[in-house]
Amino acid sequence: MEMILPNVQVYAGGMFPGPAGFVAFAGVKFGGYVLAGLMLKKLYPTVLATPMKIAAVRTGLGIVLGPALLLGFAAFVDAKGWEADSNVVPYLALAGIRVLVWGSVIWLFLRQTAESRRYLWIYAVAGALWSCLLDIPAVFLLEITPGRIPIC
Repeated sequence: MEMILPNVQVYAGGMFPGPAGFVAFAGVKFGGYVLAGLMLKKLYPTVLATPMKIAAVRTGLGIVLGPALLLGFAAFVDAKGWEADSNVVPYLALAGIRVLVWGSVIWLFLRQTAESRRYLWIYAVAGALWSCLLDIPAVFLLEITPGRIPIC
């Protein structure tokens, strides 16, 4: 079975963000995730990890899983022949993935504690919403940072 990758030339007018854009994007996300780590420690006082460690894990998962899942979803949509006039469906899929990632991150740091996991998925949804809100400044910086790379 042949896997067809989507035509990436249509992305952002045929340009990918450069390294500085990715650093700016990841920096906004990391800073926002430090704040989320502070909130997690407030909700679960027995979590031993620092907010920086929580942010590093969440940012790392986003860097590793984000592009892979996005390309996988795009390839799936392309293989099915689905046409979309907007990015709403992929973004909703991304939001769902973010809930799962946040749930995993929270569980990872709670697993060594006696804290209740009763609200884990509620907090995972809140984390996913926070990730989506952080997209606004992160994508803005990603788009305006110099050093964009043309797609051939």
